[in-house]
Parts: sequence; C-alpha cells; structure tokens
Amino acid sequence: MTRYRGNAEAVRSLVRETEVHRDVYIDDEVFALEMEHLFANTWIYVGHDSQVAKPGDYFGTTIGAQPVLMVRHTDNSVKVLHNRCPHKGTRITTDTCGNTGKFFRCPYHAWTFRTDGSLFFIPLRKGYENTGLESSHASEGISPVRHVRNYRGFVFAKLNDTGPDFEEFFGESLSSIDNMVDRSPTGRLEVAGGVLRYMHNCNWKMLVENQTDTTHPDGRP
Repeated sequence: MTRYRGNAEAVRSLVRETEVHRDVYIDDEVFALEMEHLFANTWIYVGHDSQVAKPGDYFGTTIGAQPVLMVRHTDNSVKVLHNRCPHKGTRITTDTCGNTGKFFRCPYHAWTFRTDGSLFFIPLRKGYENTGLESSHASEGISPVRHVRNYRGFVFAKLNDTGPDFEEFFGESLSSIDNMVDRSPTGRLEVAGGVLRYMHNCNWKMLVENQTDTTHPDGRP
C-alpha cells in the first residue's frame, strides 16, 4: 500500500517540531523517495580529482543508489559517468578504482566506450542492422551525469536538471573548502594513501547522525 508517494502532506507530517516519525528511518517508500528527489536533485560529493590523476584513471562510487564513475578523460578533463552499459544495463566495472587506458569495455557483450562515455566499438555490428540501433539511446554511449562541478579539486555532481544550482546549494559553505585548500603551499590538495570503505547496515540518516553527534553525555560539546 502506498502511504507517502504522491502524498505531500503525509511526508511533511513525518517531521514535527519536537519529534520525528520512525518511518523516516525504516520505511522503504520514504527511502525510495529520498533517492529519487533528495539525492538526485542536490549536489553530491563524488570524489577528489587527485584520485584520477592520469588519463584513464577512474574511481567508482554512488550518488544515492546510482553507481557512477569519475574518470580522467584523454583531454585531461574529469568526467562523471553512469556506471551502466547502455546496451543491457550491465555495470561497466565493479572495481573501486583503476586505470582503463583509453577505453572502457563492457564485460557482458564487449561494447567499448571512450573515457568520455561515447560509443567506440560494437563487436559484430552487422548483426544490429535494421534494428534501429543508430537512432536508439544505446548508440549515444554511456550516459554522463547531467551536472558536474569541479570546485578546487572537489568533484560534485547532480543527477537531475531540477534543484538548486551549485552556488545556490552550497552558498557560504564553500569558504570551508577555500580555507582548507588555501592552507596548502601549492594551492591544491591531494587524496593519498587510499580510501577507507566499510559497509554500514542501516538507513543513511542513522549513519550521518552517529557521525555528527559529538555531544558529551552531560551536555558538553
């Protein structure tokens, strides 16, 4: 039974002045709505461009529930692509990071794509004649994430066209990045030594609250 989809009043009632309904943390429908609207319409941190230092370097992560790839293209620009083959939807790679050279190759049917996502090669292409391939979405290659912004090395992305623009979303909080980067003698930062990853079996809001709640039991910060 649908309780929240299409029911804005029900969604608003989840958060009150002095309490939050438990469905915010445990309801699958609320979670799905967050993935569709919150994560897809706002700017999400993808990674630092130093993690893809050389052409062909890639870093795999997610925006909400959508797997994406941050990759250094041959022209030295940083792209963010959906980690999904346009042919059958297979993940282009399940590795967290690596160097793919000049091309990505889908492990399912070996379709090959340049590092900007454009289609390069299809094996046995004659077999697709008169199938409408040339006018299909698949012929356009791997879909890029719609909006990407590299702010002083920190790469952010927004999946949808709706939602605030970059400056509106972050506002004065960008000064925190400026302050951190400006402390470097070279005016740049670098992610070094790898990234610690772990699985946390809970709703994403529980993890955020646990990480940000630093209040001492007696009330002191």
